[in-house]
Amino acid sequence: MLETFGIGFVAGLALAIPMGPMAVMLLGTSLERGWRHGAIGGFAMASVDFSYALTVALLGSVLAAFFTQWSLTLTLIGALILVLLGSQTIRRNLRSKALDAKPAVSSGGLGKTYLTFAAATVINPPTAIYFLSIAPSVSSSVGFGVSSIVFAIGVLFGSGVWQESLAALGHTMRRLTDEKLRSRIGLLGGLLIIALAIYLAWRALV
Repeated sequence: MLETFGIGFVAGLALAIPMGPMAVMLLGTSLERGWRHGAIGGFAMASVDFSYALTVALLGSVLAAFFTQWSLTLTLIGALILVLLGSQTIRRNLRSKALDAKPAVSSGGLGKTYLTFAAATVINPPTAIYFLSIAPSVSSSVGFGVSSIVFAIGVLFGSGVWQESLAALGHTMRRLTDEKLRSRIGLLGGLLIIALAIYLAWRALV
């Protein structure tokens, strides 16, 4: 069981470490709204990774067949959602600069932050493609039952460690920067989210 947990932990960490559009969005949320929203956003991402991992361990071949058939559609939908989220970030920060006011952070409480990050992660193309690529090996090496749950918990911890580290980094940046600089960083983050989403869609189409 410890070995299975370790495999899941490494898989979750390997999924989380690459700096994609979701990581940029998590940093930006912590920078704009503080530690609590960043932490809940990171937990939402890790919990979706947990759900994917458990599904892969239990239904690897079925999941692989589904993503093989719908991977392009899911990638394009996910890229579109990320473009919309990036555009919202840009609009908020442009509005704050125009009014020379504090950054206009997203409205809503922690529940809305969780749902936003969870929904974006579910449809995020790299997440789906990653689990598609490891589905055959996971289903054959981990097996069913308790081992599948232990593997998924390992993914949860591996992904969570990295996501919460990003949230802490964003919170630290918030403490060390003033409002104008945070607004500029927010603009850059929104542009980066859009650029990465377009790149993912382009790569899927080409």
